Amino acid sequence: MEKYRAQAVKQISQNVKVPGFRAGHVPFDMLKEKVGQDVIDDYTIEIALPESYTEAVMKEKVQAVSRPKINILEKNPLKYEATVAIYPEVKVSGYENIKIAKEEPKVEEKEIDDILANVQKRHATYKTVDRAAQKGDRVEIDFEGFDDGGALLENTKSSNHPLVIGEGSLVPGFEDELVGLKAGEKKSFKVTFPKDYFHKPFQGKAVEFKVDMKKVDEVTMPELTPEFLKTVLGEDKTLEEIKKITRENLEHDKKHQEGVRRENLFLEKLVDCTKVEIPEALEEEEIDGMIDEFKNELSERGIPFDKYLEQTKKEIKEIRDDRRKEAVKRLTLRFGLQQIFEQEKIEVTPEDLQKEIDHVVGLYPQGEQAKVRKEYTEGTYMMRRLENKMRMDKLFERFLG
Repeated sequence: MEKYRAQAVKQISQNVKVPGFRAGHVPFDMLKEKVGQDVIDDYTIEIALPESYTEAVMKEKVQAVSRPKINILEKNPLKYEATVAIYPEVKVSGYENIKIAKEEPKVEEKEIDDILANVQKRHATYKTVDRAAQKGDRVEIDFEGFDDGGALLENTKSSNHPLVIGEGSLVPGFEDELVGLKAGEKKSFKVTFPKDYFHKPFQGKAVEFKVDMKKVDEVTMPELTPEFLKTVLGEDKTLEEIKKITRENLEHDKKHQEGVRRENLFLEKLVDCTKVEIPEALEEEEIDGMIDEFKNELSERGIPFDKYLEQTKKEIKEIRDDRRKEAVKRLTLRFGLQQIFEQEKIEVTPEDLQKEIDHVVGLYPQGEQAKVRKEYTEGTYMMRRLENKMRMDKLFERFLG
């Protein structure tokens, strides 16, 4: 324990001020008098545990797949017990018979027209008019929604809300009721929400809305002339040439989406081909990670996790149980893939890896390339991620063609 105690003493003394001594150079006896033997012993054990555990795992060739649970039996001399989940037995069979039919992506003329129409909409001009609103007009409205008892419903109120009548940005049936209203006019009407509406409390619910028309704008769309297209797209091309390029881009996107669809289906079926008993400790760790992901998602939306629990009236155990099935599925797939990589001898050579790194680095500006290349050194997260992606690509190429 002496080497660990020496490290502990040095680290503790960094934060202990003793007149006449520099930080990190306080003599042991004086440090012991200042903080106590127990603090030094506990700090020593804290340093000794991870290093000695790693040495033991490597010496005994234990294939640990989870964080160890440590039970300290004696402190002096240090004696402890570490319980850890080990790599389970994995059997994968039948994956070579998985067939995922390839669908040839088709681009409809309407899809091209819709893209061009969106370009026109982004460059439309608006003119306020003193007439009744009609389909295609851009309007601004105030509205409120009430239940059968006349109480204002949550999330059904908005002021100066902009929309184009007929685009379907609001609940079906709502926009039809705006046709015929002039600025300054008000109207009440009932709308029944769809049975599959995303917000469950409103599914199939009849809501009475009160609307105040604030403004009616007539929308003028620009014509798709060569001059307009050049101004917007920066290319001196005819409408037919633009349509041809748009079709090619759509075809490329759809081929990529089809590839992703087939890959996901292959992985779904691969789970069914994998037999493995997931260690409980590993399952809990995976759920921990999923909960952390969920907390981050909530945080990005400005919702604290404890506030979410309060609003949904859910217990943390219920949230963990909701994710248990997905956690087991993720782990099963992970073990299955690792087994197939070994069985099929799917490897990434250093040459392949270096070539891909050069390609990735080359996508960045010259001034950033050295920094990016540093991220892809041996043992880094980015390097492991890239290597895994390349293995997956080889797997899909072999079994999906």
